[in-house]
Amino acid sequence: MRPTKQEFQRIRLRTIHIKTLLFLGFLVIMGFIGLLWFARPKTSELEKRDLTKFPSFSLKGVWDGSFFSGVETWYADTYPLREGLIDANTKMEQLYGFKTEQIINNGEKADAIPTGTVDLEALAGRGTTEPASEPATDSPAPPATGESGGTTVSTEPAEPVTTEYNGHGAADENHDLEKAGSIYIADGAGYGLYYFSESNSARYCLLVNKLAKNLAGKAQVYSILCPISAGIMLSQEDQEKIGISDEYAAAEWFYRNMDASVKTTNVVPTLKAHNDEYIFFRTDHHWTALGAYYAYREWCKVKGVTPHELSFFEKTYEFDGFLGTFYSNSNKDPSLAANPDTVKAYVPNGTNKMNMFVANNDGTFTEYGWRIVNDVSNYNKTQLYAAFAGGDQAYNYVHNEAVTDGSSVLIVKDSYGNAFIPYLIDHYEYIYWIDFRNYKKWCGWAGYPDPSISNLVERKNIQDVILCQNISIAGSSSALDVMESIYK
Repeated sequence: MRPTKQEFQRIRLRTIHIKTLLFLGFLVIMGFIGLLWFARPKTSELEKRDLTKFPSFSLKGVWDGSFFSGVETWYADTYPLREGLIDANTKMEQLYGFKTEQIINNGEKADAIPTGTVDLEALAGRGTTEPASEPATDSPAPPATGESGGTTVSTEPAEPVTTEYNGHGAADENHDLEKAGSIYIADGAGYGLYYFSESNSARYCLLVNKLAKNLAGKAQVYSILCPISAGIMLSQEDQEKIGISDEYAAAEWFYRNMDASVKTTNVVPTLKAHNDEYIFFRTDHHWTALGAYYAYREWCKVKGVTPHELSFFEKTYEFDGFLGTFYSNSNKDPSLAANPDTVKAYVPNGTNKMNMFVANNDGTFTEYGWRIVNDVSNYNKTQLYAAFAGGDQAYNYVHNEAVTDGSSVLIVKDSYGNAFIPYLIDHYEYIYWIDFRNYKKWCGWAGYPDPSISNLVERKNIQDVILCQNISIAGSSSALDVMESIYK
C-alpha cells in the first residue's frame, strides 16, 4: 500500500531532520578538531614549508583588524586535517578525468636570447659606477666551535666535532629562493621549465665578472650553470610547444658575457647525449647523482684533471620511493606517485666526514660532525635528496687527509651543487662549500662583517672557486638580490 500524502511529507521531513543533524554533527566534530591546539601541525610535508604562526597580540593589530585576519589565516593554514583534505580533494578532481599532460604554475614569459656579447650594464638597468664593497676585517672574531679565522688552510685541521646532528639535513625545497617553479607533467614524469630573463641574466654576469676581477691572482673562478630537466629530457618539438627557452643557447649567452678569466663548463650537450639515462628525477627538480657525475666529468676537462670512474667509488647507497618537489607542488599528482624515484649516491673514498653549521631558531648556529653522503633510509620519502652534502647548510668544510698537497676548493652553490660535491672530495685536501642563500647570516653570527667570497678565499687561502647554481636561479631577481653582498 502506497503512503498517503501526509505520511510522505512526514518521511520527507524526518529525512531532512536526519540530514540536518548529521551535517550539524559533522560541523561540531570538525570544529572540535579545530580547537585541538596541540594537534595543529607546524610544517607541511606536502608543501615543504613552515605553516603560519599564531600572530602576536597588539592593540594596533586589533584596531586595524590585522590580528584577526592573522588568526583566520593561522586557523586555516594549521588545521589538523588540512593535508588529508587537500589530498582527498586532489583525488576527487582526478575522478573528473585523468590528465596525461599539464603545466603547473605557468606564469612566466621568456625573453629572446641575444646573439653575441651585450652591454651588461645597460641590460641590467644600471650606470657604470659599482657600489662600494663592504669593509673587510683583518682579524674577525671566530665562534667557539671548530671554525677558526686562520689565514692559511694548513693551520686548520678541520677535525669533525664530536656532536652529532640529530635532525635531518636541511632540504633545499624549504628555501624561499629555490622553488620547483613551473612544471610540465607528462607520462608520469615532471619537468622543470626554464625561461630566459635578459636583465636578470645580465645582473648575474656582472656579479660573476666582479668576483673574478677581485680574485685575479688569488683564485681561479669556474662557472657551472646546471641545466634543469625540460631542456635536457624533452624533445625540441615539445620544448617549442611549451614555449620555454633553449638552455644550451642561454648557457652560451651567459658564458660569452663572462670575463675571459672565468673558466666555464657548458654541460648541456653532454647531458643531452645521455638523456636516455636516469640523469634527472621524475618527481623532483634536481638532477640525479648520475647527472651530476656527467657534469663533474666535463668540469674535469676544464680543470685539466683525470675524472674518477664510477667504479672508483667503493661504497654506494640507494634509497627507493623518493617523491620530490614536483610531487609536492602538484598536490601529489597520482601519475608521479605511481613513478617514485630512486636516489643513488656515491660515497667519497678519501673521507666521508664533514663539518656543517646548522641554523637555530634564535639566529645562532651550531657546528656538527656529519657525513658527506648520509644514510637517509629512515627519512621521510620527500626528503631523500638530503643524502648529499648535508643539505643546504650555510657553511661546511672537509679535511681529506688522503690528499696531502694542500689543495683547496670553495663551491658556491644552491641545492644542485649538493649532488656534485661528493665527486670533488677525492681531488682536494681542503674542501669548503657555502650555500649563498644562507651564508651571510652565518657570517653575521660568526663575526665576519664582510660576507664576500673574496674575504673567505683570503682567510682560507683557497685556490679554486666553483660557482655551481642551476640556470633558473642565476636569472632570479630575488636570488640575485642575495648574491649582491656575496659575489665580490
